[in-house]
Amino acid sequence: MSTGTAQFGKSTAAVKSSSKKKSRKKAKKNNVGLICGVVLGVMVASLGIAYISGRAYYGGKFLNDTFINGTDVSGMTYEEACKAVGADKKDPDLVITGIDGKKFEIPAKDFGYTRNAADEVKKLYEQVNHGAWFSGYAGKTDLSYTEQATYDAAKLEKLLDEQEWGDTETADAYMELTDEGYVINKEIQGNKITDMQQLYYVVESDLSGGEFEITLDENSGCYAVPEIKSGVFEEQCAALNNVFNISITYDFNYTTETLTGKRLLEILDMDDMGNYSVDEDKAMEYVEYLADKYDTYNKPRKFHATLQGDITVEPSSDAKYGWWIYQQATCDELVDMLEDGVSVESVEPVYVEDYPFVYKGLPSARTANDDIGKTYVEIDLTDQHLWYYKNGKLDYECYIVSGQTTSAARTTLEGVYKLWSKETNKRMKDSNADGEEWDTTCNYWNNVSLCGIGLHDSTWRGAFGGTIYQWNGSHGCINMPYEGAQYIYENVELETPVVMYY
Repeated sequence: MSTGTAQFGKSTAAVKSSSKKKSRKKAKKNNVGLICGVVLGVMVASLGIAYISGRAYYGGKFLNDTFINGTDVSGMTYEEACKAVGADKKDPDLVITGIDGKKFEIPAKDFGYTRNAADEVKKLYEQVNHGAWFSGYAGKTDLSYTEQATYDAAKLEKLLDEQEWGDTETADAYMELTDEGYVINKEIQGNKITDMQQLYYVVESDLSGGEFEITLDENSGCYAVPEIKSGVFEEQCAALNNVFNISITYDFNYTTETLTGKRLLEILDMDDMGNYSVDEDKAMEYVEYLADKYDTYNKPRKFHATLQGDITVEPSSDAKYGWWIYQQATCDELVDMLEDGVSVESVEPVYVEDYPFVYKGLPSARTANDDIGKTYVEIDLTDQHLWYYKNGKLDYECYIVSGQTTSAARTTLEGVYKLWSKETNKRMKDSNADGEEWDTTCNYWNNVSLCGIGLHDSTWRGAFGGTIYQWNGSHGCINMPYEGAQYIYENVELETPVVMYY
């Protein structure tokens, strides 16, 4: 009987064990549902809290990732967004800068200027669905508005009319010939408004675009603009000045005379680019000017005589002393130099020549008021006396016999002569207008003219001075004692002035 019990007993235990397993499975299923419910409740609660929080945060703001006219206004209040896009700015004064840099300020309120920017941002703000704040995280939102301004154009134009814009007239550049050469006078950009209607248009157009700082330049159309600018003259000015600066300097021993600049241009026929030809008539006029200013030949001279004091020595046909410009030859030479177009630092005029003698004075004696100097031979034809002064001091003197005054053909003419040449044993053979002839020889011949007048020894004479010349004078020469003629020959240099007077 104990084995059966065991078997029964074993069978009862197995049944109890199976029943427990089924009960555990059912309990496990009930726990999962509970957990899911709890989690779902937590999630719903969290979403609710998140929504409420987002609703509270974005309630007075633009949603996330929102842009107005390209400016990020995410999470900004209306006021902050206005500031960000510049809609809150107060209208500044209208500032217009003229072409000369002068500024003109006109308060915006004076012409009723207003902008709609703040109102437009307000409209955009009011369109925001704050309840759907979470939609801002779905993607970018681009908002925009067109800014417009209003003002009283009539008032503005009146205010523009009242401004003192300026009164400087516009002027073109131009080239001018001055004593220093050609210069370019630059163009002048005037500050005077020449087109008020264009000014209205420029200002009102800029204002419509929100521009309160307006600069008027030469392209604004409000001013007259120079048509000719200085740059167009640069090449021409340089070319003309190349001609203007050519210089020809004439040497007159004691001074110089330079042909250049305006005076030179008078002689040239020149085009706008410095190409020129020489006007020979004008060149001759310049040479005539030089001759009139510097020639001393055949002109009266002031002289301090030994016995007579201050006198005037008149010229004569026999007296050939002084500076005498050969005008045609000088003109031809001047034309050649100008055609070469090269400056000449020093050149003498061409002087009249009677070969081999040139009509020039003594260079060392030449000054502005004198060409005799302090070294000269003086012959008083009235007193029949000769003196030789060297460097202002008397070096020699003697009596002489001059031409006989009973005949014009024999009379010695007064004037300033020059010691042209010297000879010894000179044969004097000639005739005059009276038909008189002579043929004799002297030891010392000192030629002072080109017509046969000389200072020579006259050994056939036994006396000199007094009034001999009036009834027994020479044929025009100056008869001297032997030693006097010898002194002149040996001591007086060629080209020395010989002053004769009555």
